[in-house]
Amino acid sequence: MIAIGFEPLFLFFYSFFIIIFIFYKSLLTVQFKKIKKIYVKIKNIYSYFTTSVCTSLMGFFLKKSGIINFEIYLSSEKYIYKYSTDLKINANNWNKETQRPKLQRGDQGKVNAKITHVLNEYAQVLDELKDFHGKGLSKAIVKKEFDRHFKKIEEKQKEYYSDYFAEFIEQKKENQTIKKVSIDRYIKVYEVVLELEKKNKTKYKLQDFDNAFFSKLIAYLRIDKNISDNTLRRKLGFFKSFLNWCINNSYQVNMDYKSILLKGRETQHEHLTLKELDILENLELKEPKSYYRDIFLIGCYSGQRYSDYSRFNRKHVSNNIIKIRAKKTAQFSYIPLNKRLKRILDKYDWILPKISPQKFNVHIHEICKIAGFNNIVVRERFYGNKKTTEETPRYKLISSHTARRTFITLSGLKNVPKQVVKQVTGIRDDRTLSNYQQYDEDQLNNTISDAWD
Repeated sequence: MIAIGFEPLFLFFYSFFIIIFIFYKSLLTVQFKKIKKIYVKIKNIYSYFTTSVCTSLMGFFLKKSGIINFEIYLSSEKYIYKYSTDLKINANNWNKETQRPKLQRGDQGKVNAKITHVLNEYAQVLDELKDFHGKGLSKAIVKKEFDRHFKKIEEKQKEYYSDYFAEFIEQKKENQTIKKVSIDRYIKVYEVVLELEKKNKTKYKLQDFDNAFFSKLIAYLRIDKNISDNTLRRKLGFFKSFLNWCINNSYQVNMDYKSILLKGRETQHEHLTLKELDILENLELKEPKSYYRDIFLIGCYSGQRYSDYSRFNRKHVSNNIIKIRAKKTAQFSYIPLNKRLKRILDKYDWILPKISPQKFNVHIHEICKIAGFNNIVVRERFYGNKKTTEETPRYKLISSHTARRTFITLSGLKNVPKQVVKQVTGIRDDRTLSNYQQYDEDQLNNTISDAWD
């Protein structure tokens, strides 16, 4: 047996440790560089999401093509705007940490210095824009001013209403700040103004939208288009939103529109009673009406819009509560999984085949007619001082949205606190909630009868 002394053994392990240390150090150096890059990115993102000013400077970034981009976060639009400076530099001459060209000697150093000077000018112009526009600073303003200052590009002069509206819609589509259905509503209002232009043989400018114009617009919508006051009020709201956008983008607008107010008329919407829900639930129906009935009842028992409860999934459930973010408002709703709701969802194993909203309403009308909800409802519409009445079978007034209104109304009648109803439905405003709540005829009769009989 060969005996090994302590000193050779020590040297062996010491050498082995040094080799391992050098190997891991080289790996760590590579990883550290990667971690450092990630850290810089995270630091930049954190800085402009936590800043108190309306915009936060992301900085200058080099594209693979060698072009330098100026990236800016515009909090007013919740949008990262990437503006191409058209300045080009080799990646070897670019310092990622300082977001500027490297300090070098010789001819390349002079080129780098010139680029640095221009980039500093960009940052300075942005600071001036932030100071002047504050929260109203938008992509359109930044682009226009950068183009004018650095590229000597003068924006094509806008003159008429249609020129500004085209930019408005383009910006909304690009920023994806509103949904397609809202864009379509803006366009419908825009088309109405164009019709009015044609009728009056004129072309409107932003300064033309005075009190006289709004008198003509309201009269045209009421008389020529036969639009009731409540619908008219919504259309004016879309038009005013466009004019607010013009102001935010520093376009000169006639301010008369601020004083145009149209009184909303109280409307009566249908909801179902608990007795009627039981009638629907026990109604013997063949497919596909049986499925459409169940889908409608899910809305009644959850208080959600169809666009949300059609997405219910077991993965949304925690502690017997369905948590889901609304498609329309992006607000969270917290829906207790009550027995009625759970029974229907379990019936379909929580897999709800998609259906057309249009067909859904047609089927709901037919189902409610079978259920006997046939009493005549008198509806009133207002067109300024003119009032019209219309008699309609009740089943024709029940739609997919009646389900949400039913949940809110019945919850109120059962003394569920408003705050709880708001948490379930995702409604944040008391006024919006009160618009959903309808009175119950039976409860009204019983309460007054008990008090006076």
